[in-house]
Amino acid sequence: MTDHLAFARAAGCEPAVVDSFASLGGVVAELPDLQSPDWARRRRAARELSDALATRFTLPGPTECEVTEHRVPTRAGKITVVHYRPPLAAGPRTAHLAFHGGGFVLGSVHEIVNERIARSRAVAGGVDIFDVDYRLAPEHPFPAGLHDCLDALSWLVESATALGIDPDRIGVGGVSAGGNLAGLVAVHARDRGLRLDHQVLEVPGASLSFEQDDSYRAYSALGDFGADVADLHAAYLGVSGPAEGWAAPAEVPDLAGLPPALVITAELDPLRDSGEAYAARLAEAGVPVQTWRAPGQLHGSGALTRTSAIAREWQDRVGEFLRNRSRRSASIPY
Repeated sequence: MTDHLAFARAAGCEPAVVDSFASLGGVVAELPDLQSPDWARRRRAARELSDALATRFTLPGPTECEVTEHRVPTRAGKITVVHYRPPLAAGPRTAHLAFHGGGFVLGSVHEIVNERIARSRAVAGGVDIFDVDYRLAPEHPFPAGLHDCLDALSWLVESATALGIDPDRIGVGGVSAGGNLAGLVAVHARDRGLRLDHQVLEVPGASLSFEQDDSYRAYSALGDFGADVADLHAAYLGVSGPAEGWAAPAEVPDLAGLPPALVITAELDPLRDSGEAYAARLAEAGVPVQTWRAPGQLHGSGALTRTSAIAREWQDRVGEFLRNRSRRSASIPY
């Protein structure tokens, strides 16, 4: 841990990020199951770590946000979607379908960090947030999670009127692995003739082949503890890779016609270069794109809103983007 901390300081992490990094040591030491081959045990340990860090470093969200859980049908059964509705929101409203991170193998809509960020974004952006608890690998490898996200979108479109949502103002977004899924959902929606309103891709897993990127070579030591890229990919895609279909947005040959995007990368993130390369390709394809590289930030430090001014700016930028989308008239094109 000492070497990791020294590396974080030497790399130029924001002091608030270094402080949070230092706090990992004691928590990680008490969670040996973070390395367990049993995925259920590993997820419990990862949830405990995530909740401990969020309780200390992520500001609580507004309590007046109305929260409802839905059991949503998919082609493989039902999944949970948590609905965060901002107060005093008259319909029909803009909706944002969100997909959490976790390397496709970890994470849950019930993590404290996801609940706090979703509440804050619903209120700041004036949009309804629908957080999707998609199935995880390796028990449910690709494309199971993607199918869940696509089916959640179909449910939201079909249920829009009952939920007070404008079906023409539905967007998607996600962090890390969730950014990968959001990008792919946007592509599949376009190909099905469904016009999404927006996409928000934060430190996205835009490519699953990034080991040769300069950012990966420089900052892989600052990645998630216990997360080996090769192991994650094998768990998600299988040893031989997917039989068919795009597993990452960067694999899609034609990006024209996708919804306006906000792409946020972190300066010290191994995935930085692949995320920025994807944003550049979106712009080249004629997609309206806003980009921001968060200075001094790591892959997961955008949630450190209690202690980091830059993390608060990160969240403010997402909130402003969503607020601008929610204010846009449905009759105005992209």
